[in-house]
This record gives sequence, structure tokens and C-alpha cells, in this order.
Amino acid sequence: MDMLDQIPPARTMPKDVQARVWERIEEGMRDLPAPPARSPRRRSMFWRTAGPIAVAAAAAAGLLVLQPWTSPAPMAPAAPATSSTGPQATTPGDLEMPLRLAGSVTPLDASSLWSDVKFPVAPSKGRSIAQEGPVIVEAGLKDGSLVVANSSDSGATWTTNQVQLPYQTPSVDVALSGDGKHWIVGPPHEGSMGAASTYTKAYVATAGGALQAITMPGPAGHAAWAGSTLLVSGGANGSHLWASTDNGQSFADASAKVLGSTPPNANSDAPTIGALLQLADGVAVVEMTKNGNGSTAAVHTTHDGTLFTKTGSANLTEPPAALDGLTSTYGSDAVIMASTRRLIRVASSGEAQTITMQGLPEWLTSVVVQFRNTTNGIANVTASSCTADKAGCTDQRSTYTTSDGGQTWAQSSSH
Repeated sequence: MDMLDQIPPARTMPKDVQARVWERIEEGMRDLPAPPARSPRRRSMFWRTAGPIAVAAAAAAGLLVLQPWTSPAPMAPAAPATSSTGPQATTPGDLEMPLRLAGSVTPLDASSLWSDVKFPVAPSKGRSIAQEGPVIVEAGLKDGSLVVANSSDSGATWTTNQVQLPYQTPSVDVALSGDGKHWIVGPPHEGSMGAASTYTKAYVATAGGALQAITMPGPAGHAAWAGSTLLVSGGANGSHLWASTDNGQSFADASAKVLGSTPPNANSDAPTIGALLQLADGVAVVEMTKNGNGSTAAVHTTHDGTLFTKTGSANLTEPPAALDGLTSTYGSDAVIMASTRRLIRVASSGEAQTITMQGLPEWLTSVVVQFRNTTNGIANVTASSCTADKAGCTDQRSTYTTSDGGQTWAQSSSH
């Protein structure tokens, strides 16, 4: 039985009691300690207490906020829901602001993270650069062609392959396996996410790096590799999980391995695959299912694309949402941006660790984040700003970077 299954559902407290409780919580949250060092024992302890809730909360970061537990379990409740009428005034001591967005598909320009690398072709916008150890794969668009370059020595030498595109695309995404042996390149999904079929053209690397055109049941940005098995989420509202063991030549519906059954082709209430997190030796699948007016989020890990193990879950107060833009590889692990102040690191074992962040603006309406490694990362953000009388609100786009693994962020002057 999952640990969180034993936690009773939340009950409503009187408003005066709630006010006093949140006042005490705000006082205590101002002096939160930094996350502990990542020793195996401490990581295990984090997962037993806060890990499953943190991962699931992050998985629902787009539109989801954890409901406060009434159990005396040693965990901090989420911030109370804010008004939907617009941003409210905050102070540095306030609780973290949840990201109220269903992910972002705005193309990211992360080339500055690889400023020390000389690429054969200018990287396209999007997640067009991926790195695993010394292996780097980058994709660019030039004169109507897709140019993909790969290096196995951190960019010292390159192998380049090029294909003429039968269509125009503003950006491309690269999905690189955790061992650096497999990659796939394709455009972002441009159709309706509610469509029963979400097939997308993409290109997969063959022996020697040559590109071969394939058709996937989802975009390259939703793909990840568990060993030699290519996994991709697609279908109506991302409700299906597909697997390929022949380098993308054919796909089999693997939804039942995670969801317990194969969902219908077009059903907005069907479970949603919120994200596939690429890990060094596998994939973490974030499953989100409707639960009354809210949802339940669960994380399943796999090392071979065949056996999936559930490693955590939590009940959430909002409907399921996609996580486009809110996730990234993070060295051998992966991260999910849960809020403006919280980053969740997910390991291959399914264990999780919270990284407390500072420096990002509050009231973000859009985020796209990417890390090159466990140190350097970049985030394109859109923040809402309102006048004192709330007569007018505007959105401001900016870029922030981090050089300490996401703990502190600073606005970039070069973007």
C-alpha cells in the first residue's frame, strides 16, 4: 500500500482557525533550512516523508495545488488557494506561489547554456540541444532542411546529418536516451491536444547517426528512452503511452502497463500522461487521473519499458494538466518545476528531493525550463504585473539563469 493511501482526506476547518494556522505556517516557512546533502540515507528519508507528495505536487504544478492534510504527518501543507481575479500583493516571507498554468509550449532558446561549445549549425529554438555525459546532440534549421549534429567527445568533433523537411516548423525538440546511444528529433505538436490521434513526423538516428523519417503517436518533446525502448505519450489529451522496440518503426499501446487498462481513444476524463522524465537508466512516467473535481497524480519508473513500478502518489484539488516546459533532465536525474520556489529532483529509483529556489518572479503565467547538467540551467518566464488599483495588467517575458543547480536565479541581460 502506498504511504499516502493511509492519509485521511482533508476536512474543512473554521475560517478563524484556518487564519491562525496559516499565520503560524508563514512564520515558520520564513526560515526553512536548505535541502540536505544527497546521501543515499537522507534521500531515502526524504522520499519516505515528503518525496511522494513533492513529486506528485510537482507533477500537478501546471494547475494543481496539494490540499492541506489534516493528518499530523510531518509535512508542510500547500499554500491556500488564491483568488482567480488576479495577482495579489505578496511579501518575501509569504508561502510559495503555485504555478497556475497547464505547462508551456513556447519555444525555449537554451543555446547560451552551451556557450563553450562550437556547434556545426546554429541550434534551433526549442529543446534543440540535449547532453548525456560527453554525448551532445543538437538540431538546427537551415534553408528548409533539418541539420542534426552529434558529438561523443563533448563537442570536440562532430558528425552531421541533414534531411530536407517536407514542412515548415519554427522549432524542433531533441530527445536523447540516458546512455547517449539513441536520439530522436522532431517538431512540437501543432494539432489539437484533444484529438484522438496525435501522430507527428520525426526523425530517429540509425547506426552511424543517419536520420530516418518515422511517424510517432506523439511529439518528440513527449519522448524518452528506457534502455532501447522508445516511449512517447500521445492520444486524446495525452491519455496514451506508446512503446517501440524497433527504433520507432512501429509502436504498441503500453498504456495498460501504467494505467491498468487501455483508455478510450477520445475521452477528456481518461487518465493523462503528464510527462515522461528521462533518467540515466530509465524513465519516470507521471500519470494523472481525474478524481471527482480534482485528480490523483502518481509517478511510475521503468528501466526497460516493460516493467513499471509505482513510486508515489497524492490526491490533488485541480483537474489533470500537461507539464510541457516544466520538466528537464538534470544530470542523471530529472527535475519538475513545482512553483516559483520549489524544484523537485526525481532519481532513477523514484526517490525525490526538494530544491528550494529563490530569485524567480512571482505570479508566473508561463515557464519553460532546461538544465544542461546539475549546475547550469535556464528558464524563459512570463510574469503578470498589475497596477496598484488593478486597473490594468500586463505580461512581461524575461530569461533567468542559475549556476548552482536551481537554488538561486538571476535575470539574464543577454536575452
